[in-house]
Formats: sequence, C-alpha cells, structure tokens
Amino acid sequence: MVHSRNKICLKVSLIFIIGLIFSVSVFTSSRVNPRETGGSRQKRRTDAKPLQKPATSLSYYVTITGGGYITVTDEMGHSNRPVVTNAKDNQIGDFMAAKVANVSIDVLGEQTMQVVMPVNQTYTITFHSDGHPISIELIEGEDNQTPERAVRYTDLVLPAVVSVMLKVGSQGVETLRYDKDGDGTYETSVQPTVDVSGAAARDVTEPVVSFTERLVHAKCNVTITATDTGSGVKAIYYSFDGKKYQPYVRPLLLDVKSTPVVYAFADDQVANRSSISSYKLKKRCLGFTNRG
Repeated sequence: MVHSRNKICLKVSLIFIIGLIFSVSVFTSSRVNPRETGGSRQKRRTDAKPLQKPATSLSYYVTITGGGYITVTDEMGHSNRPVVTNAKDNQIGDFMAAKVANVSIDVLGEQTMQVVMPVNQTYTITFHSDGHPISIELIEGEDNQTPERAVRYTDLVLPAVVSVMLKVGSQGVETLRYDKDGDGTYETSVQPTVDVSGAAARDVTEPVVSFTERLVHAKCNVTITATDTGSGVKAIYYSFDGKKYQPYVRPLLLDVKSTPVVYAFADDQVANRSSISSYKLKKRCLGFTNRG
C-alpha cells in the first residue's frame, strides 16, 4: 500500500516538473527581444509604401461678358438650354433651365456669366454675339485665384447674331470658333489675346489706375498712370463719355466745362483688365491727385 502511494506521488511530481519546464520554455521563447523589435519596426518603415497625396481637383472657370445666354452641353448630350422668362434681345434675364451634372452657372453681372466645370470631362459652351465687344476668361486650376493656365479674349468683336463655341475637356481647351454663315458648322477660329501657364497664369492682379491734374493756362492738364504688381502695365485707355475708349499716350489738356469727367482703365501684359475708374475734374486744378 505504502509502495503504491509513493509510486503515485512520484508520478504526480514528475508531471508537475514536466509542466513547469514546458511553461518556462514557452515563456522564454515568447520573450520580446528589443533588438529584433527595433529591426522589425525599421523593416516595416522601410517596406511601407509612402502615403499618396490625394489627387487635386482641377476645374475650368469660364467667365464671359457680353455673350448673353450661355448653353453648356456635356459629352452625353445633356444641356442647360434655357427657357427665358424675362429678357430682351441678347441680354441676360431670369430663366429656368435643366442643370448639367457637375456644372455650375452663375450670373456675376448684367452682362457677365461664369461657368465652372471639372477638367476631366468634355463640355461644349455656346453663346451668341450681338456685334458688341465680348470678353472671355478661362482659368484652369484648383480655384480661380491660383490658376495653372489662363486663356483670355479681350475686346472680341464678332459679326452680330453668329453662334460662338468654346470646347473644353481632359484634352485641353480648343480654340474659340464661330459659325460665320449659320449652317451649323463652326468653321471660323479666333486666336486668344493671351494663353499663358505657370507663373504668368498665376498673375491675376489687375492694374491700378491713377489720375493727376494741374492747371496749365486756365485748362486742366490730366495725367493718367497705372501700376501693376505682376506682369506690368501694357496699355491705358481713356474716354470722355464712358463708352468710346482710345489708347492713352500723353497727358490730356482739357476744359472743365466741356469735359468734366475722364474715364480710364488699364490692361497688363497677360490681359488682366482693371475696372473702369472715373475722375471728375476740379474747377481749380491745384495739383490734386486721385487714385482711381
């Protein structure tokens, strides 16, 4: 009996010892090696792919002044052809129209509209000329203040009533064309005033116009100047009625009674145009300077 008990106790002791040895072995093999961990981390950092910067979302910002209604058609044929509610001739009025996906159209002024659309799709913009000057600005960029490309048409005079087309898309910007004979084919192309990219395109600052007058033999000698912080001033234009403008080349000697007001604007080298500034002549020209 005693021998049997001793035999059982011995077996239990052996089982306990074997279990203890196994536990120690497992614990030892599972211990963290700081060097190996550091190496593993370094390997993970080396093997890991760098974070990809999200692709930028570029858009076309097309601003048209003097083109009346603007129709936009996408590559699937969807169009915003307007249903006019109150407009005369070629002026922009209130209208109802179907929306084209991913395209926004906003009225910025009495004769100015802006179309915004992504560059990765093809769109056709059409409008009509009424024979008066048209200006078009196309900006390609993440926004219209930091462009990658700028295309501008200034003082564009086309035959009255002709249909004009500008096509843009992932392949770029096509040259402006118009349907001269009304047969539905846009056969006549028009080259832009400027088409610039890079640093030149990022110049979106308009020139600033200033007036200075002084008395010369009972008349006012008016000097018009302009400054530009970007590409520099290209030309200054002036008018006495605010409608008909001509290039400014020298100071103007004016009679206050017959010419009480002078209007002017300026263009820079990349066709940024200032707003129109007006200057009212003084009855006594005593070296007064006005910054328009």
